[in-house]
Amino acid sequence: MMITDRATLTQILQEATILHLALHAEHAPHVVPVCFGVDGNTLYVHGRRTGRKMELLRADPRVGFSACTDVTIIPGASACAFTAASRSVVGTARARIVEDEAERIRGLDIIMAHYGDGTGGRDAVPGAERATVGAPRYEGASLGRTSVIALQIESMTGKQTGPSGRRPPTPG
Repeated sequence: MMITDRATLTQILQEATILHLALHAEHAPHVVPVCFGVDGNTLYVHGRRTGRKMELLRADPRVGFSACTDVTIIPGASACAFTAASRSVVGTARARIVEDEAERIRGLDIIMAHYGDGTGGRDAVPGAERATVGAPRYEGASLGRTSVIALQIESMTGKQTGPSGRRPPTPG
């Protein structure tokens, strides 16, 4: 089933743990899995200030992205009878490397909240203790080596496959 409702698409993004970011490279797309956060029509990702991802973003800010959640493999009687249930989002965005220090910290806060930093975000690993309590703290040296990229969403659609696309709750 195709999903176009913006609230549902945002919910899928909020529930996903990894975003796959497709960048323009010379001979083929370059896809990297990244941690991310969602803020309205903007996705925030982070990484080192140098490296292939940053080189490609500086050369061409157009990106594609995808994320999946509630993925369940449904076995069948034969190989061709196997299927999967999931909910997914694919889209395009324009990347901007965030230079303003306050916005960089805000972007990192949004990413941290996505993974459950103790300020109301969800748990990245169910049942695991949160890594921090209260607002996250960033060390100066680490912050200095970190880039924050704002991805302004230009388009996105989603898909739900399988019986419901929702993973059944785990017992206990």
